[in-house]
Amino acid sequence: MRNRIVLFSTMLLLLTLLPLSGCGYPAVSPKTYEISKALYSVCNQKSTERLETIEELIQSSLEKNEITEREAGWLNAIVASANEGSWETATQEARRLMEDQTGR
Repeated sequence: MRNRIVLFSTMLLLLTLLPLSGCGYPAVSPKTYEISKALYSVCNQKSTERLETIEELIQSSLEKNEITEREAGWLNAIVASANEGSWETATQEARRLMEDQTGR
């Protein structure tokens, strides 16, 4: 449980600091982009049930090395935001992650 709290805190910190850095998200894997699209949809619809599915998808993708730890951290931070009820923030971050990939 302590590890989850530390992980959650770290992800929340990353999610908070990233927009302040002004540089946005770097290039991500195709799988991360795919998950971010699904996450955007889930957050836009405020679907708690589908959010659980996204969490499982992030974990399984990480275990299969389809996404990096760093990418999983960004995605999980967005999920955490949604889980706290900050649906608008989560939706905006998922959209930003996708938009930062255009032209790459």
